Amino acid sequence: MGWAPLRARGFGRVSKVPRPGRVRLRTPFLASVTALLFAATSAVAAPITFFFTTGSADITATAGSTTVVDTTIALDGAYVTFDDAIPAVVGFEITAPQSGPIGMLSAYGGFDTFVVESATITPGGSFSNYSVTPTGPSTWTFLVGPVDVAGVYSASNSGGSPPPVSNLPVPFSGMSFLNGSIDTDLGTFEMLGITLAELDGAAFGEADDLIIKADITWSGGATSGDPVPEPGTATLLGGGLAALAARRRSQMRTAPSRSHDHQNARARSLKECTNPETR
Repeated sequence: MGWAPLRARGFGRVSKVPRPGRVRLRTPFLASVTALLFAATSAVAAPITFFFTTGSADITATAGSTTVVDTTIALDGAYVTFDDAIPAVVGFEITAPQSGPIGMLSAYGGFDTFVVESATITPGGSFSNYSVTPTGPSTWTFLVGPVDVAGVYSASNSGGSPPPVSNLPVPFSGMSFLNGSIDTDLGTFEMLGITLAELDGAAFGEADDLIIKADITWSGGATSGDPVPEPGTATLLGGGLAALAARRRSQMRTAPSRSHDHQNARARSLKECTNPETR
């Protein structure tokens, strides 16, 4: 009885069908590209913090209709965190170093000279953005509040009486709101009409309270740390697609050699099946 040769097409081959709902990424490369594509769809904006080194405060103090102080002092540090996606002023801190002695335009409480020992301005406990309005591609005006002011001052009289006072705290909080603006490209920031203090006139023997206000301007702001603007979704997506295309081209270049190896293996399998001596 003669031995009949077997057809080798499909012989010994088992096709594996992936289970529904399970997709395996066979290489770390594909996993990385997939992560990149998902990152493109989940890109979100982040607040940017600007740190300022050059600033000034225009200070005015009035008692009734009388201007007691009108001067400008330097500021030594500030930061503001701004989120242009909301948009909103998220936080800030403004500090002033010791400044003075500063001569007053009119004596108040017997004093005609004062020194700002220190001052810090921060958001109040219920701080919120009442309105933030874009005025250009990188500029906004805002109405925010309240703010807290922690200041220390000293005062004296050039005539020697009354005796000088030193390092008196001037806390002030609860101001309802203030106006300001920010330019995220030029790195400028200003707050207008900040009330620094309201001193009780009766404590100084004066009929009118002393109201101290400031307009604050900063420039030369630079970003620092990790906060960054919103990443370009199109850039991420384009990078992922380019990587997939490069992978595909690489596979096509290696395809002929793989096909040749497969054909040789198939020929050997046919030869073994048709030649009884090789079994």
